[in-house]
Amino acid sequence: MTAKPNRKSFVRAGLLLVAVLGAHAACSKGGGSGSYDLGPIKRLNDTEGLSGTFSWPYYTAITARGGNVVAAWLNRNGPRDRDLMLRSSSDAGDTWSGEQLMNDGEYQRTVSVVPKFAPLPGENDLLVVWHARRNVAGQKFVLARRSEDFGRTWAPVQRLNSVTQSFLPSIDVDPDGTVLVAYSDERNIERDIYANRSTDAGRTWLQEDVRIDRGAKQESDAPSVALGEGGRAYVAWEQRPNRTAEDRRALVQVASSTDQGKSWEEPRRVNPPDMPASPMWPALVEAKGILTAAWTGGVTGDSTQSWLWLSTSADHGATWSVPQVVYEGSVQTFFQLLTSGDRVYLVWHAGDAQRPSAVYFNASDDGGATWRQPWTAPLRIDDGKAPGDGARHPRMAVLDANGVAVTWQENEQRIRVRISDDGGRTWPGEPVEVATAGEKKTVRYPQVALSGKGAFVLWEAWADMTGQRKSLADLEKPTPRDVYVRGVKRR
Repeated sequence: MTAKPNRKSFVRAGLLLVAVLGAHAACSKGGGSGSYDLGPIKRLNDTEGLSGTFSWPYYTAITARGGNVVAAWLNRNGPRDRDLMLRSSSDAGDTWSGEQLMNDGEYQRTVSVVPKFAPLPGENDLLVVWHARRNVAGQKFVLARRSEDFGRTWAPVQRLNSVTQSFLPSIDVDPDGTVLVAYSDERNIERDIYANRSTDAGRTWLQEDVRIDRGAKQESDAPSVALGEGGRAYVAWEQRPNRTAEDRRALVQVASSTDQGKSWEEPRRVNPPDMPASPMWPALVEAKGILTAAWTGGVTGDSTQSWLWLSTSADHGATWSVPQVVYEGSVQTFFQLLTSGDRVYLVWHAGDAQRPSAVYFNASDDGGATWRQPWTAPLRIDDGKAPGDGARHPRMAVLDANGVAVTWQENEQRIRVRISDDGGRTWPGEPVEVATAGEKKTVRYPQVALSGKGAFVLWEAWADMTGQRKSLADLEKPTPRDVYVRGVKRR
């Protein structure tokens, strides 16, 4: 997904659960604007332990513009359903609204998950999309709601898929108000990729969504979208050929549109057929007319190995460069790819099984054509002091031309963040410790938003259930989880 600040950049704190630094303690003293104060911690879910999860991260979201901050998470609603909940703050996280239920009305009693925020061109306009599934009927919906006061109030729910078999949406927004949402879909039995688009900042959408992938009896999944110059739109996805195909290995496909997503050209393959592992979870961005795709792959068995690759296209996805190996090691990597203006940013965790993992960062100043650091020596963001699993699960946010924030977890015991005001060239001060886990707790899967007021970090706190489940009935009880947020605010 692309964050777009200019032409390309819109995009009771429970001590039993989390032990933290003082609510307003100074936490970083760097040169220039690199001084910050820690704000108060807020538990987002009213009922302790009620926060829910999905099959994999990330099922929370956070966004900010100025002093306005909006956070989303899931609450459990009975044994199977999940509600999508929001809170908003208009004073940079000092105080928060009450819980807001997003899947109200006809979409109650659904599994509503994987929210994605998309700030819109209007000063306080904001869009949220998610997918919902009815457990009884099996219907799947891609849903959207629009706010004109940055999350305080919301317009009614809009359904983007014309057939109720869609899930896992991806979204991007252009400064002209074009919004593109692509998602996986099972209306044809096998999974396909469909998309819908708006040209008026999410007020109206195509009556019928559009299929993007081609061919029968193929499994297409995990779309990633990017909007580019000249009305161009792009979608990347992971595709697995049918079982009778001569080559049954998965591939990354990219399709291009010249009319903002109303119609689509023939998809093109990104990865060559001789890769050592099948691609997973592709990401796609566009800057300066250059497309950058990144994806992971892995193998298990007698030995475990993971890769992170990157490839670029300068001709709207018609041809692609030989994939660059960003990382190869025995730890499964997680990464995030974003753009801001002409810059492309990549953050990931990497390491070997016998050593703590580390968080790495690299950036391109020319749309992805070249990169600042050699891939053999990327910039390390964490301080290398974390024991155990080390630093993992980094997430990133960008602001205008130069603001970058990266958050991560350390051994499931600490949440940290670093902020750069020069496009990631320098990172003043030490990593800021946002939260530490309390006794028999872990902290996981942080997310971050960045505005002129500072960074805002959201994370999950899980109860450690080791030795707590002593019967079959105990196994059916969900792990108590909570979601917290805290500001790291500029002085």
